[in-house]
Amino acid sequence: MTSRTWTRMLGAVALLALLAPGGVMGQEREDRPPSAAGYVRGMVLDGAGGWRAPTPADALRALRGDPDVLPHLDGDLGSPAITVLRQELESRPAAELDELAHALADLILTSEDPDITSEEYGLQRDIFSVLAYAARTSGRGTPHPGSFDALVRVYETLVAEALAGGGTDPVAEITRRRPGGSLRVWGALRSIFRADRDGRGADYLLAVIAASKPPERETGDWHPSPDSLWCVAASIVRSGAGAPPEENPRRGELPDIALDDDMFYQLCGLH
Repeated sequence: MTSRTWTRMLGAVALLALLAPGGVMGQEREDRPPSAAGYVRGMVLDGAGGWRAPTPADALRALRGDPDVLPHLDGDLGSPAITVLRQELESRPAAELDELAHALADLILTSEDPDITSEEYGLQRDIFSVLAYAARTSGRGTPHPGSFDALVRVYETLVAEALAGGGTDPVAEITRRRPGGSLRVWGALRSIFRADRDGRGADYLLAVIAASKPPERETGDWHPSPDSLWCVAASIVRSGAGAPPEENPRRGELPDIALDDDMFYQLCGLH
């Protein structure tokens, strides 16, 4: 292990410790509700009833819903993290921003695929959204390329872990071990795509589709195969990850079998 990798790991561990129960907390704020005066999206409480720009540590605490940092004025627990990563309120060294992005990625990688109704699922969903938005080329602030790299690291690590014991399709292997256990793969690929729908996000998913195989059609009874990496990636590009058609310019680059609605549904059981 290189000294640079070790240093980054130590920094990530220190940041992650702030999310643990009983982690380091900030100053106690007054009991009265804070005033919205002077508040800008992404700011956190300054401990005296006012507002200030968030630090990376504040961003992590806000994601856990710490009311001493973010009292839900805009209902967005990820806004301080986005504000930090996109440097919307103040500049930070690139290495510090990359450390935060990879600490967020580590939070996903060190957990299991959660139940969709659990608090952990909500945290992972928020982290994926933060990293996808932080990497976008549009919007307030400065795009953070390291957030895209962190999403790719999450996906590629999950794939390597899934195939470590053999197999060729990570989604199929994950599902074989735990039905419904591929939520993190879905989240990572969807977020990679959302980060840049007409650029490298789309490039990445189209490459995943090209490198994987669609499930074979079954004869006789109909057996669609949503537990397939090809189905997952193609479904995300087909749907635009929830974007309207005009914001999904790369859909036409899908293979014909994925563009045919009836065929795709027969193969994958997905729209």
